[in-house]
Amino acid sequence: MKSRLFRVLSSWVLACVALSSGPAAATMPVLRREVTFKPEVPVINAARDGDVARMQSLLGEGTAVNRTDDPTGDFHLMTPLMVASERGHAPIVRLLLKAKADPHLRVPRHLASWPPTGWSARCFARSAGKSGPERLLVRAGASGDEACLVEADFLAAVRSQDAKRALLLGRRAQGRIQQEVLRAALGLAIKQQSLAMIRAVDAAGFNPHSPVQVSLRVAPGADVSMRAGSRISITVPTLVERALEEGDEKAVRALLEAGHPPPRLTLLMERWMTPVVLHLLERGADPNLREEGEDTPLIKAVRRQEQVLVDALLVAGADVNLPGEKGVTPLLAALRGFPTAEFGLVEQLVKAKADVNKADGEGAPLREAASRCLPKGVALLLQRGARWDVLPGGGPELYEEALVPQVPCPEKVTVQVLRALRDGGVPFHPPDAPGLDWLRARARKSLMLGPELYAAGLRREKEPPRPPPATAR
Repeated sequence: MKSRLFRVLSSWVLACVALSSGPAAATMPVLRREVTFKPEVPVINAARDGDVARMQSLLGEGTAVNRTDDPTGDFHLMTPLMVASERGHAPIVRLLLKAKADPHLRVPRHLASWPPTGWSARCFARSAGKSGPERLLVRAGASGDEACLVEADFLAAVRSQDAKRALLLGRRAQGRIQQEVLRAALGLAIKQQSLAMIRAVDAAGFNPHSPVQVSLRVAPGADVSMRAGSRISITVPTLVERALEEGDEKAVRALLEAGHPPPRLTLLMERWMTPVVLHLLERGADPNLREEGEDTPLIKAVRRQEQVLVDALLVAGADVNLPGEKGVTPLLAALRGFPTAEFGLVEQLVKAKADVNKADGEGAPLREAASRCLPKGVALLLQRGARWDVLPGGGPELYEEALVPQVPCPEKVTVQVLRALRDGGVPFHPPDAPGLDWLRARARKSLMLGPELYAAGLRREKEPPRPPPATAR
């Protein structure tokens, strides 16, 4: 859970952004990577699109041709010449070279997964199989590209689905190809569903920090073993898993009826196949089965606010206190419902003996209810034994959470939350605890909130000393 101070500052910053961004913010393009929002770079866009007229206009205006500050993420640290070369826009490459674009510039060291460090425009052209731009670059004097050309040739072979050439080049260059390039090549091989290409990437020295598991569709009985010491393992999806991947609910039902082993309920829920989940629960499927660290079926159903599925899982014996990813419980998932919490789900889980004090790393249920504008939730949890005295900040912490909620909350509903806390016996203790001055100021300024806070035990602000009367001069 974000700190209250963070939420207060965040709300102020967002308000400032909303006021200052204007209508242009509404047209900001969706980015593919998490990067800082900046205006687009016209010269990069022209290089990407092969827009000759636009590029001529930009160059006529004196636009810098060797810049690498594209903020969109697609061409991070790439010059316009690199972009045009990779895209195969020979006329743009010709214009840029004439405008003194430097073919010797290389991608500097960085922490992102792409583009590869040390690559030049020629290597981008080679990797994409764009011979026209590459010839122009060579005529312009491009040189010193031997190292990245080895990587580019390998990636080009993978892109063209030439498994024999990729295997040959990978074995020759083993240890000389950057892991980022091999990771990109593996992604292409997986997309191609090519076992031979995956083995070529492995032979080239793919060595990630963590093992990589690849699901590959191959003929029944095919040998999918990898070399000894490989960090890649291949699994072959079952017919049911294939139907799941395709989102074919009818095929899944038919295969299950034919006796094929059923998948985990969580896999079916990821494909929104609720009728199949209900069918399997009726047949005795384990409602708690999931992979280690994964959310349980009940948590997934609660997050999606699927009342029918929650009912069926509870009837089937789902553990109402079994935690999922990051320790979240079904009750916490219900309290954190998006866009708003469904009190009916909260009430149902509490009646099913959900632990009202079981917290995760972000907070306890009572704190969540107070912070998410849920007066009925606060009252219910306190009635069922939720403890306020185990929180680091005690009672005052809950009142603070109610006044700085994590979701928009009308003041009249905030009053209801405060009243639920007070009626449930949550005190301000100690009433003179440090850091409550902002609460006192809030109570003084609000005719609605003040009475509730004072009734709960908040001490009023001490009146400042009156200034001495003015003396006659």
